Amino acid sequence: MKNIFKYIALFLYFSMTFFLLGLAVRAGVSLIKIGELYISYEGIVSNVIKSIIAGAAITLAAIFFNLIDKYKARKKPPFNSE
Repeated sequence: MKNIFKYIALFLYFSMTFFLLGLAVRAGVSLIKIGELYISYEGIVSNVIKSIIAGAAITLAAIFFNLIDKYKARKKPPFNSE
């Protein structure tokens, strides 16, 4: 049950991080291109969708690699150093 909360926190963290990064990039481009800060509603919605997709991809990769590690740890017998 703890792992589920860790993955939810990971998803929320990366989604929010990519959302803020996308917003900063859009703001920087609009400042350079137009000369004023302008972010449209469609741009924000597009940014939300892209950040959710990126957060989900990173979370799924973490789950996948964690499952691979668990499988490999179960498969190998313990090493005896004697």
